[in-house]
Amino acid sequence: MPSPTSSLPLIRLSSINPFLLELDRRNIDSSVILRRMGLPGQIPASSELFASALTIYEIVEECALAADDPHLGYTIGQNLDLKQWDPIAKALVAADTVGDLLRFFVVNALEHSSSTDFFVQTQGKRSTFGFTRVVTPTFTPAQIDAFYFSFFGKLLRQATGPLWDPLQVIATISYPKAVPPRPENPRIAQGDHGGMKYSFPTAWQFSELRKSEFSVGRDPSSEQHIPNSLIQSVRSALRPHLHEPNLTVERAASICGYGKRKLSRSLRDEGTTIVKEIAALRAEFARSRLTQSNMRIAEIGAAVGFNDPTIFSRAFKNWTTQSPQEYRRNHKS
Repeated sequence: MPSPTSSLPLIRLSSINPFLLELDRRNIDSSVILRRMGLPGQIPASSELFASALTIYEIVEECALAADDPHLGYTIGQNLDLKQWDPIAKALVAADTVGDLLRFFVVNALEHSSSTDFFVQTQGKRSTFGFTRVVTPTFTPAQIDAFYFSFFGKLLRQATGPLWDPLQVIATISYPKAVPPRPENPRIAQGDHGGMKYSFPTAWQFSELRKSEFSVGRDPSSEQHIPNSLIQSVRSALRPHLHEPNLTVERAASICGYGKRKLSRSLRDEGTTIVKEIAALRAEFARSRLTQSNMRIAEIGAAVGFNDPTIFSRAFKNWTTQSPQEYRRNHKS
């Protein structure tokens, strides 16, 4: 597994919006699941927030349990509007062949997740399209694998058109029972928790891309890129949790998907600590709300984990040498 000294395995929180919105469509409150995981309950989830890969996998499994649907991931993948997902939308603009589409997707997907390494490989008459996980979950990621099984299959079917033949395709996933039997599905092989893949004839890569099956509906270039350094990714992972009063070193490391010792050692090599990063994030948030909003000071304190306004004021003065009242008076436009 790669060292966390470069970045943490993060996934853009908005990537699970199809699951959250499907639960809401079924009259199930998906915000409860987010709050139970210590995340903001906003639906749809913000594209500016990131969560650890293991947290995302757990949320997806929780969604299936809440819906009492063992095939939830597969169903959502089938219903996904491919052109509305940025890595696909960007790839469609530049691609001329099926192989182009897959390769551009592999590159563009890095903007949404640093937890998976997508790949396209060719060996003789067979090609493989799939991903491996940076961090392997101890539990079976059944629903996320079923989603990608469905999503990848739909992508290949639409891209290849009349060439598509499920008998020439083999998919490898961690839990085949998460996929319902369908005549249009390829053969399925049992895999492990480390990733999933599709194997198909190499000749399909050179066929002309059937863009008529897709239509790019928007410009996806406005979203920020995923953090690419350890400190940036730690801050991105912790930012949605600043309201938690018990945001301890152990809790912060868990949010980031690493053990306390391993993450502490890596941050120490970067010249910082978990405690310093939490304080810096809370100070950053508090300063921005004091100068850019009319929130009461007690509300700002609660938003960064201080239920007692007096303790918040004392902490803020340690961060800035000014009380919250003085800072607002001196800096608010």
